Amino acid sequence: MTDTVEENIKLPTLDGGKPEISMAPLIDVVFLLLIFFMVTTVFPENRGIVIEKPESKQAESLVIKKVTFVVTKEGAISFRNRTIELSDLERIVKEQLLVAPDTAVLLQIDKSATTEVLIKIMDACKAAGAKQVGIATNALKRTS
Repeated sequence: MTDTVEENIKLPTLDGGKPEISMAPLIDVVFLLLIFFMVTTVFPENRGIVIEKPESKQAESLVIKKVTFVVTKEGAISFRNRTIELSDLERIVKEQLLVAPDTAVLLQIDKSATTEVLIKIMDACKAAGAKQVGIATNALKRTS
């Protein structure tokens, strides 16, 4: 006799609710990418105003106290990395001369700047009372 016993096997049903995506691993990955880019980023060096000074065979270093102004090829005047006007230049020179009367004025003027700009700046320095006004140059290499 063959007994066929049919047993009812009940399989458990899993009720997991709604499927979700966990945000925790995503946040970890975003922070790791942020750290990676922060560490590998190279920031450019800010060199300020770049000018090409003229060259001279008779260039000498100044060893006295000096106040320096930078003049771009467009004629813009800078003092301590700030653009100033011609009237400001005269006022600054006067202030510097009140503190130290033997202060020289050094102009780092681009070689492409016009002579007119140079003359106006030198006139303003002389009007402020500067006795020594010099122009910064690059020394030429002497060949023997």
